[in-house]
Amino acid sequence: MSKRKSAKSAPPPRPAQKNKPSVSPPKIQAPAHAIRLGWLVGLLAAALGFLLYANTLQHDYCLDDFSSIKENWVVKGGLKNIGTIFTTEYRYGVWSSPGSLYRPIPLTLFAWQWQIAPDDPHFAHLINVLLYALTGWLLWVTWRRILTNYPPVLPALAVLIFMAHPVHTEVVANIKSVDEILALLGCTASLYALWRYFDNKHGAWLLASVAFYGFGLFCKESAITFLAVFPLTMWFFTSLSLGKNLRLTALMLLPAAVFLMARQNVIAAQQHKEIFSVLDNFIVGAANQGERFASAFMMCGRYLWTLVLPHPLVHDMGYPQMTPVTFADWRAVLGLLTYLGMGIWALLHLKKKHFLSFAALFYLITFSLFSNVLIQIGTSYGERLLYVPSLGLAFAVAYLFCRLFNINDLREIWNPNGKGIALWGAAGILLAAYSVKTISRNPAWFDSGTLYAADIGHSPNGAKLNYHHALELTKKGLDEATGEVLDSTWVLKGIDTYTKAIQLYPQYHDAYGSRGLAYFRLKKYDQAFDDYQQSLKYRPNDAKVLSNMGFIYFLRNQLDEAERVYRESIKFDPRFVDARRNLGAVMAMKRDFPAAIEQWEEALKYDPQNVTLLNYIGSAYKDMGQPEKGQPYLDKAVRYGGGK
Repeated sequence: MSKRKSAKSAPPPRPAQKNKPSVSPPKIQAPAHAIRLGWLVGLLAAALGFLLYANTLQHDYCLDDFSSIKENWVVKGGLKNIGTIFTTEYRYGVWSSPGSLYRPIPLTLFAWQWQIAPDDPHFAHLINVLLYALTGWLLWVTWRRILTNYPPVLPALAVLIFMAHPVHTEVVANIKSVDEILALLGCTASLYALWRYFDNKHGAWLLASVAFYGFGLFCKESAITFLAVFPLTMWFFTSLSLGKNLRLTALMLLPAAVFLMARQNVIAAQQHKEIFSVLDNFIVGAANQGERFASAFMMCGRYLWTLVLPHPLVHDMGYPQMTPVTFADWRAVLGLLTYLGMGIWALLHLKKKHFLSFAALFYLITFSLFSNVLIQIGTSYGERLLYVPSLGLAFAVAYLFCRLFNINDLREIWNPNGKGIALWGAAGILLAAYSVKTISRNPAWFDSGTLYAADIGHSPNGAKLNYHHALELTKKGLDEATGEVLDSTWVLKGIDTYTKAIQLYPQYHDAYGSRGLAYFRLKKYDQAFDDYQQSLKYRPNDAKVLSNMGFIYFLRNQLDEAERVYRESIKFDPRFVDARRNLGAVMAMKRDFPAAIEQWEEALKYDPQNVTLLNYIGSAYKDMGQPEKGQPYLDKAVRYGGGK
């Protein structure tokens, strides 16, 4: 049963300490609905979330938005591909490499967005901001109910601090990271429904709680950590027996089991297992387990520091900007001692139900999967991974504010204990500082070019960051539609930056391949060919590089060699539209029109509105003397705006 009882009930387990300011639950409890003007907090939190990110509404695609949306043929197919979305790995629609992510609900959202407003990032950014605003409201109505025995100013401060925290810029300003927002919404809604069940014992609320948790799991895998958050929250903020607590938690195993089975079926269906690169997670390069743990705790310390002092913000801190360390490095030792101390202190105060114990354990639990301590993941650093854990920090800071001002008023939010001006003035300084940092950081996320330019100074020796910066520099000198060079100065700057990335990581196959393409744009075909060969030396199955090499063979009129590498390309990536289009062109040059049409038809499966493919097929049938078969394709090309 819930700890929220009538005014005559016994006091909660943790009484206020003598002669010390305390925010422990007093004897008289106030139901959540009795909090004076409490609805304003939810409105303020939602408004704050929207206003802080209003300057992202005109942003373009950025970073992972391309692989998740703009270049993802499954997503671009709209809701008709929902079956594929739920039965394939997260990036199935953009590359054929094995992956370990399964997040069908965010992809479904992207597919719906594309269907409603094709290739419109502004609409998607609006959805992100609205969902973030909804998060502020839902956090308030949930935690004011859970923390009924605490001054309502505590959850109010926590929610507002959470909403303003600058570390959330990567989540809200980057469309792809809506998975974080959705997962927290699902888990928070599950907690809300669970507490409503405690209020009225209606089974519908319990079912809703289970369903909402399932929603969160299918948004992002890290929601699995709430299997520990649920019993933790019930332990701290209800008087349920341990047995009842565990029985309710066991219900959450049902959606978790469904999710894990669905994910396992999808991931296991892949022919190969995902292999993490040192470029994505430098800890992969650790020489032994000792180095691995030392490096992981070093980065754990960095994460916590970013939460406490979110400046400067940087989206990538990869190899060799960061390299594996041993416990001889003070940063590793400090990280280990900090987290170990936090965990031990929280456990020692678990029985007393100290609020800071809950805040610390919430952070440690929700951050655990991203720490690279328990399991190794595909990244060593990403500010988006602090999204849910930052709520733990917000709880801790709100608690400290209440302790500092000795707040124990159960009804008043805006002037608790007559100290509203001092309390909200102090909190307002923190919220203002966070807000300024958030608003000033958002422009960096306008598009990939602005992001890499903003962050390269904070991580100058990151090979991957230099590589992506080179991509954007090169694009500035090209016509986006044709790939023709408009300003060779930018292309040469891109080549120089690719070269730096290669110097930082000599086995960087992507950098060789992209530098080769830049040389190709400048019509320096021999240098391009040499770079393609170097790229394939380190990654022989790179479908894009093979396809690009095929085009050089095509220009040299070496059609047999071109056909060979194009076939290699589609062997490694059967869904690669460009390679099939070019292979079809080679077969047409050889006058083998049926083989050409076969390749173009296969490519249309993944890009059904590609007017080039439609025109090619129509023309091929004409050349075969069967214009009646080709005319429907030409008509489609006209309908899609690219007919001849």
